[in-house]
Amino acid sequence: MPLITSSNPALTVFRAVIRELHITWEFINNDIWDTILPSLMIFFTGWIYQGRSWSELPLHFVISLSYAVLYIYTFTIGNQLDGIEEDRINKPYRPLVTGLVTIKATYSRFYIYNSIYALYGFVLGIFWFSVAWIAVSYYLNLWGGSKHWATKNLVGMTLGTFILFNVQWHIALSPESSITTNLQYYFFLMSAWAGLALPIQDLRDIEGDRQAGRKTLPLVVGDHKARILLSIEYLFFLPLLFLCIMLTVDSLRDIFTEQTDLIIFIIQMGVHWTVAIRVLLYKSPKEDHKTYHIYVLLFVSAIPLACII
Repeated sequence: MPLITSSNPALTVFRAVIRELHITWEFINNDIWDTILPSLMIFFTGWIYQGRSWSELPLHFVISLSYAVLYIYTFTIGNQLDGIEEDRINKPYRPLVTGLVTIKATYSRFYIYNSIYALYGFVLGIFWFSVAWIAVSYYLNLWGGSKHWATKNLVGMTLGTFILFNVQWHIALSPESSITTNLQYYFFLMSAWAGLALPIQDLRDIEGDRQAGRKTLPLVVGDHKARILLSIEYLFFLPLLFLCIMLTVDSLRDIFTEQTDLIIFIIQMGVHWTVAIRVLLYKSPKEDHKTYHIYVLLFVSAIPLACII
């Protein structure tokens, strides 16, 4: 007699788990570079910043990764429930569009995983940050916050990034450590920098956003004006904000006299200006997607600044 048959409860559970993991992957696979990687980068930065022992790393890494997955999964479920018609145009491979899952089942997952996420936050001692992210997700996805570019990026994404910095740094904290005021300034300015920069992602999704009734920057002021405004922002304002981020961990004199600091400052200027030029010259959705990921790469690489300078 075979050990595993089609009626074996263990096999049924195994198949259910594999299917659930597959569904989770289909919801979050677009956000590996945008959210999971930055989450882990923040965690490792916090770990190195405190000089923690590498022998303690494996368990905390698993906690960091699992929290990051729940962080983005709870968000993308609501986001994709809110954007089915948009996804039919911009992202037709997503699970609600392909029929991998039903809307009813997705709402059930939304409530279940948000509850799990809040409970996990409670166990880790970051309950109120988890609740704050749930509130931001609700506001953006189910209460219309993502319909306008300002509330979506300047409010929602800034708050979301600030929460992400705090929770991942907390996971990396040693029992005797705490998050200092200077670090909170660093978290806030990094988050504001991200929120101000992120309207660039809306250049690639104009048709789907129009179908969904969103008021993204290109749809509010027009594609041409939006590109001019964003190029000016990337040429001047965002590099200046990046300098302010550097000032939370080093002095102005050191930034322009220390070799490492100066190289970082020059590189970030070059990347910002590259994005500004690409926004004006390369205008297809495919090229806008590449331009957006140039900024994402800059953001991820900038996270360890607290350790480098």
